[in-house]
Amino acid sequence: MTEHRAIDPGEHRVFADASRVAVLETVRQSDRPLDTRAIAEAVGLHVNTVRAHLALLAERGLVTVEPESRDRPGRPRMLYSTREKDNGWRDYRILAEALVAHISGMDGDRTQIAIAAGHAQGVRISGRPEHPVSADEAVHRVVEVLRECGFRPYATADRRRIVLHHCPFGELTRTCPEVVCGVHLGVVRGVLSGLRAPIEAVGLHPFAEPGRCVAELRPARRRAKTSPPAVT
Repeated sequence: MTEHRAIDPGEHRVFADASRVAVLETVRQSDRPLDTRAIAEAVGLHVNTVRAHLALLAERGLVTVEPESRDRPGRPRMLYSTREKDNGWRDYRILAEALVAHISGMDGDRTQIAIAAGHAQGVRISGRPEHPVSADEAVHRVVEVLRECGFRPYATADRRRIVLHHCPFGELTRTCPEVVCGVHLGVVRGVLSGLRAPIEAVGLHPFAEPGRCVAELRPARRRAKTSPPAVT
């Protein structure tokens, strides 16, 4: 039987604040460690506000902090950076581009083809537990899968939406959203299907908010065939 960890409320707290996400993205995108003042200037926030955000990000292991190496007297600055965890993640950009090109050249509804491809993969990676899981367990597993895909996702408190930050295929999404977002929606649906969860994904809205895509969830409806809204 698949083991599920409890949903971490601290994770939602971290990503639910747009200013904190901006601080994290500023550190992540920098090619060198940054001090608090440089981050504050980049995001347009007060230094004390940024310091509080950094403390929480460091607590959750999303940023690392080290004192500045210096020869001169005086208190060293604290420098912040991100260090990607070695979890076997590889860059699938070439494969993603090939998939997009292949589906884009196919006849028929490209969105539905992409959703079907993602769905099959989602079912495979769901773990297919022996017994159906609860809605909370299912949402937690979907968030884990999306994080493994390269997103920085979080579920809203009511578990009706999953917000996706930092799309790993952002450029491809802007050129062919029906395929890229269709695959992502299919993965979410496939995971929920494989878990036999009491919820389903009714759609994925690309860039529904600045820098964020949103997957909508609802209680599963048991009927023979449905074609709910997909990528909008």
